[in-house]
Amino acid sequence: MRAVVFVTEQTGKGTERSPQEYVDPLLVLTGEAYAHLSFEALHRRLCDALRGDASQRPPSD
Repeated sequence: MRAVVFVTEQTGKGTERSPQEYVDPLLVLTGEAYAHLSFEALHRRLCDALRGDASQRPPSD
């Protein structure tokens, strides 16, 4: 499974390593983690990331 990457409109694209890579994505999950994550948990993690406090909440998945 591939990774799942969430970005905003302002997320820069293109790094020295790869032009397809995002500079500072909002949230990155493995394909397996994404497949097993409930919508509620995904929503919570995205909201935490948008608020900038994702590191303050322990993962619930």
